Amino acid sequence: MSSFTLKRSVAAPAKVVFDVLADHRGYADITPVRRVDLEREGEPAPNGVGAIRVFHLVGPPLREEVLTYEPPRRLSYRLLSGAPLRDYVGTVELTPEGEGTGVTWAVRAVPTVPVVGPAVVGVAKLAVKQLLNAIVAESERRAASGG
Repeated sequence: MSSFTLKRSVAAPAKVVFDVLADHRGYADITPVRRVDLEREGEPAPNGVGAIRVFHLVGPPLREEVLTYEPPRRLSYRLLSGAPLRDYVGTVELTPEGEGTGVTWAVRAVPTVPVVGPAVVGVAKLAVKQLLNAIVAESERRAASGG
């Protein structure tokens, strides 16, 4: 089992950060992801528990299912397919931090190809870090513009 945790401070309220985090289709507007489709809507619709989101990058699409949807404080998901990882679960926790929000993004996974497992986890960490940076930037942009 491999795991990593990323932490960031965001100059935006938790509601704004959660709205950006949970807007799966919007990732294509703020990241290098070409397109995000919702294969299945969740509860509450569209991005809640049970939603299956499909990320189109390079290579096979990544499919993930939302496991926890607790606005504005927690979202978790699991990887269904598209990467050589199993038991991949990501959990994002938002906590009040002064005028803004603290974000903790924890991931655990088991590489399916042991020899290159550390490299695969390294790529996953880089991807999550880039996504987190984009979510922070968009959240701060929205907070600064009052939206």
